[in-house]
Amino acid sequence: MQPKNVKSRRKANWERGLAAAIARLLLGGAACAFIAAPWPVVETASAQTVQVHGADVSSPHRFDIPVQPLTRALALFGRQSGLQVVFPAEVSRGVRSTAVVGTFTPQQALARLLQGTGIDWRVTREGAFVGGGQAAGGDPGPEDGSTPLNPITIIGRGDRSAASGSGYRGTPDWVYETPASVSVISREAIESSPSRTARNLFDTVAGVNANHSEGQNPGISINIRGLQDQNRVVTMIDGARQNFQRAAHGSTQRTYVDTTFVRQVEIEKGGTSAVGGAGALGGTVNFRTLIADDLIAPGQRSGVELSTTTGTNEYNLHGSASVAAHISDRVSILGGISHKDIGAYDIGENGTIDLYEGTYRDEGLLFTGSETWSSLLKAEADITDNAWLTLGWFRNQVQSSQGIYRDAPDTTVFKREDEQDIVNNTLTSSFKWDPESDLIYVDSQVWYTKTKNKEKRGGRTFDRLGNFTDVVYELATYGGSLQNTSHLALGSGHLSLNYGVEAFRDDGETTAPKIISPSTGADLSYGYAGMNPSGRRDVVSGFANATLDYDDWLTVSGGLRYDHFDLAGTTRIFGDRTRTVETVEVVVPGGPCFTVNHPALGPIQVCPPDITVEETVYGPWVQDTASVDVDLAGSAVLPTALIAVKPFDWLQPFVKYSKSYRPPTIMEAFVTGGHPGGSSNEFAPNPWLEPEQGRTWEIGVNLSQDGLLLANDKLRMKVVGFDREIEDYITVGLIYRPETDFEYNTYVNLDGITRMKGLEFEANYDAGLFYIGGAFTYIDTDWADTYRYNGELFEAEPGVIFVPPERQVTIDAGVRVFDRRLVAGGRATHVTPGVPAYGVLGSTYVTDDYTVYDLYGSFALNEHAELRFAVNNVTDVAYVPALGEWILPAPGRTIIGSLDFRF
Repeated sequence: MQPKNVKSRRKANWERGLAAAIARLLLGGAACAFIAAPWPVVETASAQTVQVHGADVSSPHRFDIPVQPLTRALALFGRQSGLQVVFPAEVSRGVRSTAVVGTFTPQQALARLLQGTGIDWRVTREGAFVGGGQAAGGDPGPEDGSTPLNPITIIGRGDRSAASGSGYRGTPDWVYETPASVSVISREAIESSPSRTARNLFDTVAGVNANHSEGQNPGISINIRGLQDQNRVVTMIDGARQNFQRAAHGSTQRTYVDTTFVRQVEIEKGGTSAVGGAGALGGTVNFRTLIADDLIAPGQRSGVELSTTTGTNEYNLHGSASVAAHISDRVSILGGISHKDIGAYDIGENGTIDLYEGTYRDEGLLFTGSETWSSLLKAEADITDNAWLTLGWFRNQVQSSQGIYRDAPDTTVFKREDEQDIVNNTLTSSFKWDPESDLIYVDSQVWYTKTKNKEKRGGRTFDRLGNFTDVVYELATYGGSLQNTSHLALGSGHLSLNYGVEAFRDDGETTAPKIISPSTGADLSYGYAGMNPSGRRDVVSGFANATLDYDDWLTVSGGLRYDHFDLAGTTRIFGDRTRTVETVEVVVPGGPCFTVNHPALGPIQVCPPDITVEETVYGPWVQDTASVDVDLAGSAVLPTALIAVKPFDWLQPFVKYSKSYRPPTIMEAFVTGGHPGGSSNEFAPNPWLEPEQGRTWEIGVNLSQDGLLLANDKLRMKVVGFDREIEDYITVGLIYRPETDFEYNTYVNLDGITRMKGLEFEANYDAGLFYIGGAFTYIDTDWADTYRYNGELFEAEPGVIFVPPERQVTIDAGVRVFDRRLVAGGRATHVTPGVPAYGVLGSTYVTDDYTVYDLYGSFALNEHAELRFAVNNVTDVAYVPALGEWILPAPGRTIIGSLDFRF
């Protein structure tokens, strides 16, 4: 019988060999499509310091660490806490740990672990464990009697507060230890890829795209696995929902955010029994903003960050200034301001695409510029040792235009411009309480967000001389959540319970002056107020989720969510326009008498007779109108279930099932009116509209391994296959309203199943000196295309479904030299379009194949200054971006440079 340590070593070698083979396969196959982001330099802790980078030491974990050598104990502590522990061997040589069994915070567990080792320590405000008492390598120490200690570095591997990590484009490590289809756009990725708008952040994320069909508006509509708009994907800023919608020819959902203040973007692609999942059909996206410690260096009391960016192709200026300070041991504040000015860009010159003269001239793609001012204020306070409060205010104001070139009847050409001034205010407050009880960890949030779009609408042919209509679109959303997490020790297992409630209200209002058409008598204001109707929507949700972790290899989770919504109100619909027509006899007077001098008879008086003629007389325009009561309400019980196993520490397969539910929005429930400038009797509400319901199966695997081929390399990978079915998908169809005896367009539920299935892959291999990685997405969409109307099946109207790319692959690689002061990388993205939806207009939003190459890099001038550069679309290719519209191609080659200062 072999000694136990030999068997363990052989098992470890076999595991390492298998992982290495996987790594070589991934590195050798371009089809696997890796992408990478630089591993942040781990600062060398000073003597007598145990440093925690971005680690949350307050969340409880289940620990089971027997008495053993400290080296093994620290490694086991890392696995059980979700924190990655890096330390030199000599720091723990000859030292044994104390047993730690039970549920503790990492801070409490480490205190017990080091008890009796002679290593004394404390926790600083900056989150560092500072200690001393154990000399390094047997060195007797300095002559002054102090005892140096080699550093132990604990990195926030499993901590969601970490802004960057070793994964794809700097993705935090916890993503690759979470058994679910989640992705993160890290702060590192945001800084290394300067973009014209925030929508470009999503161009390389597996399974995710941002819609580009409204390219003249910087608002974002995010598409996850083929679902977007109408709040199908819940988009948030610091947990506050951004539910603003505005009807358009392209996407409708609009989220306004400045990348300057985005710390990271968290993306959940499936259903969830947790906060944020209420009313989410296709997933959630949360833009998390900066915190004070992002600007304040360890050991400092304040921090300042200044940034200036400029570039070619009308990338005029992007400047920002942010400052943060610990004004006391318990209170931190942060403030920042940002200004961005970009103009109308030129498209690429290489390639063949159709150009639309209505949007493109020599001066660039019309109205694709904007000017943005944004600001962030945040305060963080430790009210007590066990209670924390965070207050935040994010404000974004953007001025932009939309429109086209139009040909006037006199053959001249003019710009039809709709000027827009959009202001978003998001207020958040978060309170957390941890009384150091296994049963209580309270997390509550109250928030308010309001988006106000002031639009000067004009530019119709008959308005081109300056007759504008002032329209205001507003949506305020306010809500909150309350949840608690309990932890229970169950023998060799650990049970966590998360349960709570969340609720929100949408309150929309559109104001437009009354506009009566002189030719038809129609009230044209309903082209603005009707397509973006006023109304209110309430959603309330309760949820509970239980997760059992057994013996560090099995995770079983199950949850239930109960969603209820209510939409009630009254709107007005418009029917035929008529006017009376009469033929009347009109007597035309003969006129005054006059005298004619007759040569024979002399003066003769002549009086013309009256004449009777027929004339057509039109009466005033009369339009049938009627009030329609809308009373939509519903509820659903939504289960989730998950099983994940860890046959090895570095490998985690998982299977997940989730059910999701989306109630109709204010727009879908109260729509009326017609196209701006057109008739008012095109649309009407559908009082029988049903919510959408989804079912999603996911099977995936996480892989996370260090020291694979080299001593300090890292491999992170997540692969997920999914199959999603949607019932009652909402799109546009017809409805008959007996009140006006008229037929309208409306929102209807498709009959049958809409299905999306596919594969997502994200991975990164980082060897320090170089990195290579990528993302790959394959999706197959099958849309139901009929609906029932008066008991019969009809084909749905085209043009309202956006088909995501069938395949999208990104490959990224780079090097770090001169002690990582210089980073240089390149990226290639290839997109293969999806199969068009039904109808002619359905293919409008499906693009052709294209490949885009980008370069990027940075150089640290010193510890305070860094120069960044990027060349987007290096080959200056002309293409229409995924989920874009052919009349709005993407920007051509753009060179961008940034200079950042941090103090």
